[in-house]
Formats: sequence, structure tokens, C-alpha cells
Amino acid sequence: MTSELAIVSSFIDFLPQGFIFGFFDNFILILGAYTGINIEKYIDDKASGVLGGVVGAGLANAISDGMGALIDPNMNDMFVGILIGTIIPLFLIPVIEKLRK
Repeated sequence: MTSELAIVSSFIDFLPQGFIFGFFDNFILILGAYTGINIEKYIDDKASGVLGGVVGAGLANAISDGMGALIDPNMNDMFVGILIGTIIPLFLIPVIEKLRK
């Protein structure tokens, strides 16, 4: 078990700073966007999936940025700021939707 941890640790040390954050950030964002599109179609069968995709991507981005900051040792100190910075724009979605229509 110790040798396996050493291998994982060596691999993480080999990666450029921010790689882990970037990977989790985009991967979870993509999953959230697709999830939001699918959920919107269950709510309104005439919906195009745009609003659901935007909301899903925004929520997933907040979650993925927070997770990435916690997982990536180079970004642990920035967790709170990153989380707050990604949540606040979600409150602008209804305003943008009203302007869009």
C-alpha cells in the first residue's frame, strides 16, 4: 500500500501546477451542462435545453471549482474565494433571462 501511495504521489508531483484543478473543473462542468439539458426537457418538453444547460453548467462549475481547489494542493488556500466567486454569478441568470426575452 505504501508503494502505491508513493507512485500516486510521484505522479501528482510530475503534473504541472493547476492540472488537477483544471481537469476536475472542466470534467464536472461538462457533466453538469448535459445533466441540466436533460433535466429541463423533463420539466418542459418544448424547452430547447439552453436554460437547463446554463443552470446545470453554472452549478457544476461552482461544485467543480470547489472540489478542484480542495483536491489540488496548490489551490487549497483559495477554496473559499473560488467558491464565492463562482456562486455569485448564478444569481445573475434570472436577470440575463429577462433581458434575453
